Amino acid sequence: MIEELNLQKKKAFIIKIIQLFETFNVRFGVMLVGPTGSGKTTCYQVLQDTMTDMREKATSKTSDVFQVVKKIVLNPKAISMGEMYGEVNQVSQEWFDGLASKVMRNAA
Repeated sequence: MIEELNLQKKKAFIIKIIQLFETFNVRFGVMLVGPTGSGKTTCYQVLQDTMTDMREKATSKTSDVFQVVKKIVLNPKAISMGEMYGEVNQVSQEWFDGLASKVMRNAA
């Protein structure tokens, strides 16, 4: 996958991709944080492409490990916390799902 994107095979970058893979295996949600241009987007895109490719080439031994990966990117700076995660209407006491709740429900 790295060659297809015309990227150099740097050991530090490959380690970061592996670390992200391992983190996704033990965590429900992950946030990538770092300065502009540090490779956050490229890291998860390479992992996404690799996981999907490995699933398509999977044998029975690896079929559960690798899955087709779809991504949905949310910009938390563009919406309120309630719009992001959900909130209770103070007047009606009714719960309204946020974008994250809707995305998770649709994925399930």
